[in-house]
Amino acid sequence: MKRALLVGIDHYPTVGSLSGCVADATALVEVLRTHADGSPNFATDLMIGEAGAEDVSRDALRDALTRLFNNAKDTDLLFYFAGHGGQTLWGADLVTQDATSNSLGVSMNDLMTLANDSPARSVTLVLDCCFAGDLGNTPGLQSSAVSDPFRLNKALLRENVTVLAASRPTETSAEVAGHGAFTRMVLDGLEGGATDHLGNVTSLGLYAYVSPAFDAWQQRPLLKAHITEPPVLRVGPPWIEPALLRQLPDHFPSADARVPLTPAHEGEGRPFPPGQSGTPEQQQFDYFGRLRNANLVTTDDRRDHYWVAMKGGDVYLTSLGRYFWKRAERGVL
Repeated sequence: MKRALLVGIDHYPTVGSLSGCVADATALVEVLRTHADGSPNFATDLMIGEAGAEDVSRDALRDALTRLFNNAKDTDLLFYFAGHGGQTLWGADLVTQDATSNSLGVSMNDLMTLANDSPARSVTLVLDCCFAGDLGNTPGLQSSAVSDPFRLNKALLRENVTVLAASRPTETSAEVAGHGAFTRMVLDGLEGGATDHLGNVTSLGLYAYVSPAFDAWQQRPLLKAHITEPPVLRVGPPWIEPALLRQLPDHFPSADARVPLTPAHEGEGRPFPPGQSGTPEQQQFDYFGRLRNANLVTTDDRRDHYWVAMKGGDVYLTSLGRYFWKRAERGVL
């Protein structure tokens, strides 16, 4: 029960055209349709505005948004927009292809109303346009005029609504090498850069991945969230299989336990013939190697496991390893 509407507009008859928005929306559709293993993810609907195909009018976008938010109970919704954003005295707008000076397109305030009033399980709104950060800044709650770059913005989001915006309410959003600079990083994050140890990409992990890519001289991406459990936007390859994490209490009697390694852990006969996995000590040694690769175990002075086994020493859990040990011990992995 996951559906997504993605919009990309390059061609604008009355304002300057763009070059990477259609590519952004199209690429995101391909990424969001399936998880990394090919299993289905979001059911997607794509709207694009190109020269000779002025299909993304204000009326068409409002109709598509109505369909997205209709009958949404128990559904995870995602909306993405790449195109022009415009700032007005009434707040920011998503600029459509039929924009005029007094009617730029669909108001971000109207989009936020749909999200806040929706019975959907979760709503994720991703905007790559100028002034994207105005989404959620409810009129009447702001401390000064919309044109004041020093105002203290106040957002209103109902539970389980998330906003990922390419820039602050007063900033433009850049295009780089055929894509929006923000969306390029979002794509990289969804394709695996933002996965957690279990392979999940959430809005929190995605923002943590995207934000550091922009320095103090560039646009500043924003995250606004009111969530009890971040929805999983995509599942990529896990750092380590959950089945191995569930074995942690079998090898470490407590989260702070230190397990000694001996020459028997390295043993003889490596590499093993097909169908053989060595002695129990050798199997445990290989298991610790998988944990080390995922930064879940360490040794004094971070010595290599081979030398710890040969010279004597212990393997013990890192802080992240202790976190997963506690989850495994409670049976919630």
